[in-house]
Amino acid sequence: MINKDRVRTMTRLAIYEEGQGIADDKMNGYFKNDYIVGHMVGSFVSGTIACLLVVFVYCCYHYDTLLIQVFENQVGGLIETALTIYAAFMVFFLAVSFFVYRWRFNATRGRLDRYRRRLEHLKESYEKEDKHADNRF
Repeated sequence: MINKDRVRTMTRLAIYEEGQGIADDKMNGYFKNDYIVGHMVGSFVSGTIACLLVVFVYCCYHYDTLLIQVFENQVGGLIETALTIYAAFMVFFLAVSFFVYRWRFNATRGRLDRYRRRLEHLKESYEKEDKHADNRF
């Protein structure tokens, strides 16, 4: 006889394994701090590249003003302002990255725990059936 609860559990497990389970399995190989720090390094690199692109566009747009400031030796204040803005942006960007990747890791851990509980439930269901079948003979 078909056990509807077992079929439902196996269906949920299969859907998870074919969908979100693939990405969660990749993340499962990391410790929490390793996962977060690794992605923050990537965020630092991408944030720095974004800032460099913004500086390039700014320099292209204000080329004539920048040349005047270079010839009059007034670049020090501009560089100081640019570095301050870069530092503030990176602190904000890395803080947001930290919270996003921590949330993703915790969400994945929750899904994996739910997956393991369903596997245990399925295992217990089979063990009950085996015990019941052994008692009949």
